[in-house]
Amino acid sequence: MLWNQNIDPTKDPSQKPFVLWRPFITAWEWLVPPTVAHRDRQSPLARYVAAGVAITVCLALLAVGVLFARPMRKKYKDMRAQSMVKEARQMAENGQVVNAVMKAQEAYTNAPESEDAIRLNFEYFTMMKRDTALYFYDKLKNMGSLTPNDEQLHVKCLMNLGKPKDAALALDKIMREQKSSDSLMKLAEEVWGGSDQNKPLIAAMHSYTDSHPDDKEGALRLAKLQVTSTNPTESGQGMETLWKLAAQDDALGLQTLEFINSLPTLTPEDTERLIERLKKHPKGDERHYVTALKREVLLNPRRKKEIVMAATVRYQNKKRDQLVPFIRWLVEEGEFRQVLTVLPEDEAKTHQGLLENYLNALTMLQRYSDVERLVEDPKVANVLDPATMAMFRAHLAYILKRPSEELRSKLIAAKDAAQMNGRYPALLQLAKYGEDRGHFDIAEEAYRQAIKAVRRASAPPVIERDAFVGLINSCTANRDTEALIQACQDANARWPDNSSFAETQLYVNVLAGRNIELSLRNASALLKIQPTDNQRKLIVALAQWRLRDKQQAVQNLQYIDLNPLTEGQRAVFAAIANSGGFHNEAMGVIKDIKPQARMLPEEQRCYESVVNSEATP
Repeated sequence: MLWNQNIDPTKDPSQKPFVLWRPFITAWEWLVPPTVAHRDRQSPLARYVAAGVAITVCLALLAVGVLFARPMRKKYKDMRAQSMVKEARQMAENGQVVNAVMKAQEAYTNAPESEDAIRLNFEYFTMMKRDTALYFYDKLKNMGSLTPNDEQLHVKCLMNLGKPKDAALALDKIMREQKSSDSLMKLAEEVWGGSDQNKPLIAAMHSYTDSHPDDKEGALRLAKLQVTSTNPTESGQGMETLWKLAAQDDALGLQTLEFINSLPTLTPEDTERLIERLKKHPKGDERHYVTALKREVLLNPRRKKEIVMAATVRYQNKKRDQLVPFIRWLVEEGEFRQVLTVLPEDEAKTHQGLLENYLNALTMLQRYSDVERLVEDPKVANVLDPATMAMFRAHLAYILKRPSEELRSKLIAAKDAAQMNGRYPALLQLAKYGEDRGHFDIAEEAYRQAIKAVRRASAPPVIERDAFVGLINSCTANRDTEALIQACQDANARWPDNSSFAETQLYVNVLAGRNIELSLRNASALLKIQPTDNQRKLIVALAQWRLRDKQQAVQNLQYIDLNPLTEGQRAVFAAIANSGGFHNEAMGVIKDIKPQARMLPEEQRCYESVVNSEATP
């Protein structure tokens, strides 16, 4: 009777659960009694089973936490990183490049193993030409997550870092493993197009164009390589393809004309054909018309006046934006009076490009009073940027032969204005201007700022390399050994394959007495490659002389041609020869060196040691 009665008075016995749920409900109530009465009737076995089930569930949850917590945490971080990567790409599309790079780095910091974050940082650091890009490439490679696009981006990264040999090897591997594609052909043209390895590239591009006959851009890339080939047949086929593409009235036809114009040599027939096509192409603008005028003057120099006058009539009523290429061409051709004829002063003061060329024309015509008046005009100050204004003021101080202190102060003002502007062309122009006029300290600082600006602007590597060459020359002329050592180290780190930078660094290190043993070993290795190189012979001899091996140093001086050496290097040559007992020969070299010649302090001491040794009996 007690087992049959309902022990839960609150439960309606007429409302029974669904028949399929009843076994589960009975088992649950057996393990977890719903009321005190049920708990009193619970058997010891049920209690032991309930405790075992509870312990098992807890242990299972703990095991699941131990086994899957890290993957779940990694999954969560990957999801956050993917969200940041999408946000970074949107920022980049909107022009917020700096914020995009910072967001990409934040994504990698939060999820160091996220493929998307690593790949995005690889892309950004490749565009910024940073060595860090190779680190992210290695991470993708170690993870086994490299894609064909990653491999191609790796080649671009090596090219940006100044490692063309490594880039060529990597590209050769890609060409063997991947199918030909448009992006791969563009990359191959970038890497191999200007080298002697264009034969396999031409063969690969022939295969690509044969399988893609409608790809006109691919045909243009192939033609560009063919015209640079030493094979006359390939070169002729390339020119034929170029003229076929140039006959089209679309943008690709105009691009083809621009490439034909960039070729170093053209036959008179091709030149006339190019001139006519540049003048009449429907997509061409005034720049292309002026290019045709340049070609026409080179082809018919006797008709220069006639060509200039005809063009002057054509540009008489053109708008100011259309006048800029023509006015610049007149200045380049030395037709300064024609500039003043075509361009009124009031119109010149409304456009920066026109005004700069107008001021240059006045300067070349020696109308300095007009130049000074315009430079001080408030309207001109609203058109020209401060750096250009300061540069014109400095040039006026130079051509009017103002005191040197005034010229220096204006050059420094121009440097500061260009530095505030952050434009590397203005900084490079100022650096070369100061270098040509003997203000090497100003040029040195301008070159340093220009290198920073070039890197910020991701300009072509050749511009940065030329800036380093100017910096090294300025440091040498400024007699600053420490600055020269630092400049050589930076240049050699940026271009480790550049033998000129390597030789300069070795020479200045040995000259200053630093890392002599290591420099001697490296210089000897370079000398083995080119045993007749005068610069390398002198470096080896100088290092041996520093190590007190005078006999071997003098032996390395033999057969050195002094003509390619600087006056400071000749002084070093004379000091080594003099210490080896060849006093007369050393004095013969010293007599050809001007006493006021610019040398490094160490070279000057070598010069003085030889000169003073003459009075010693």
